Amino acid sequence: MNVKDELLSILLSSQDSVSGSELAERIGCSRMAISKAADKLIEEGYSIEVTRSSGYRLMRKDVLSSAVLSHDFHIPVYFREECVSTMLEAKELLSRGVATPFAVVAAKQEGGRGRLGRSFFSPEGGVYMSLVISGSSVSAPDMITTAASLGTARAIEALTGIECSIKWVNDIYIRGRKAVGILTEGIVNMEEGGLDKAIIGIGVNLRRMCPELPEDIKDKAVYLYPDGDGDTTRSELASRIADEVMKAVNEDFIDEYRRRCFIIGRDIKVIKNGGEEDARAVGVDDRAHLVVRYIDGREEALSSGEVTLRI
Repeated sequence: MNVKDELLSILLSSQDSVSGSELAERIGCSRMAISKAADKLIEEGYSIEVTRSSGYRLMRKDVLSSAVLSHDFHIPVYFREECVSTMLEAKELLSRGVATPFAVVAAKQEGGRGRLGRSFFSPEGGVYMSLVISGSSVSAPDMITTAASLGTARAIEALTGIECSIKWVNDIYIRGRKAVGILTEGIVNMEEGGLDKAIIGIGVNLRRMCPELPEDIKDKAVYLYPDGDGDTTRSELASRIADEVMKAVNEDFIDEYRRRCFIIGRDIKVIKNGGEEDARAVGVDDRAHLVVRYIDGREEALSSGEVTLRI
């Protein structure tokens, strides 16, 4: 690492100020080099408090960079300032032989995707991540998406204190609106027929930094921090989500998922095969299928598809 990266690493790990002389000794450079490195970090957007009496202290600011992400993450992480989508970046890394697990995090996406081919609005201020895990590392491959929604909800609550609920199968809601979208793609082992890799794409509306949400989602979506405030940084949240998702994929989590699934007992529309049918959500079975009862009394356990609340 160069002086700037080593300085950032030390300041990220320090709660208090670190003197210039201590930094110079630890890095093996002059105090002038420390000062110049700090100036470069400030130019890049980091907030560093510098005093003659105490030295240097990083005021934790929501800046994304490879260095910050690498400090916060417990698995390899790849940063993109801007990309079409983190899922495409993850696939490219897999094609080059990068070992799992790993994550790709972007400051913004130009072509983020949601379920059913919908676009996912991805401006600066959100958390956009693809987490790539091995199929052999999970206990129930068919429930990865469900586990991802639960792990993401846990991470958000732990860091922000904001209560999360889940709309089957994997949308996370706060204050009655969607705050998180999750999309999972699997790569099949052609020889053995099982899941080889899973790419879990997660988009979180963390902090509003643009004027308005697009017209088609402004009444449906919400930011965790609509006023742009809040102490949680994108790097902290992305790292915690990765940790919680990797934990959840090997847990027996279905009871907690049921408690969080707010559409149970509600009247819904089931959208599938190009049509809609009125029903009531009556429960979630042990494989995370949504059990619905139609108007004519038929019951069905949905493993996929789309449901909306009836108003």
